[in-house]
Amino acid sequence: MRTILFDFDGTVADTLPLIFTAFRSTFQRFLHKHYSDEQIIALFGPTETGIVKKELPPHEHDSGLEHFFSAYTDEHLRLHNPPEVTQMLEQLRNAGFQLGIVTGKGSRSAEISLREWKLDEYFDIVITGDDVSDPKPNPEGILLAMQKLGADTRETIYVGDSDADVIAGRAAGLQTVGVNWLTVTQKGGKFDPAPDYLFTDVQSFVDWILSVENLAPPGFVAEP
Repeated sequence: MRTILFDFDGTVADTLPLIFTAFRSTFQRFLHKHYSDEQIIALFGPTETGIVKKELPPHEHDSGLEHFFSAYTDEHLRLHNPPEVTQMLEQLRNAGFQLGIVTGKGSRSAEISLREWKLDEYFDIVITGDDVSDPKPNPEGILLAMQKLGADTRETIYVGDSDADVIAGRAAGLQTVGVNWLTVTQKGGKFDPAPDYLFTDVQSFVDWILSVENLAPPGFVAEP
């Protein structure tokens, strides 16, 4: 394959802890309620803006959003993305792969993470939840990225950490890779449906991608 499309949060960016903190702070301040990580994950689907607007009363939308994005930005200064992810992206770019992001997060939060963690230089395209009508598991975002890149389904894979990623990738006609290599992921490696391939560490994935034969069978699990 010559094109690799990635989910973002929990896949190439260890941003889920940052998202949890920013949402928790926002809901505590404006709703005086504590949300667990699981409760926040259950809200995923819409962009962060959509989630805040759904949970907060209309007169708090603007203030709530500014609070969320401020907290989210600040968390990038406190936490850093694992260096092995950057090394992976460098290796794949140097090997000539097209790399893209297809994420359900909104454009504003995606821009924050890409900028603050200096990931933007690695990707040829970024499709966010603001670019599509239907979020994952609908394949719209993946198909849009492939169209813009001129990618062939036979030479493209989709990599993510959630059931929605697997479903969307398959609906787009792609082989799917499930990953559980960051501190916090949505599924903890327990996918339903199962991806075609599952990797639990970054370098094993890179070695597989770069291998000449690339003969790992579907269902292959690479242990660290």
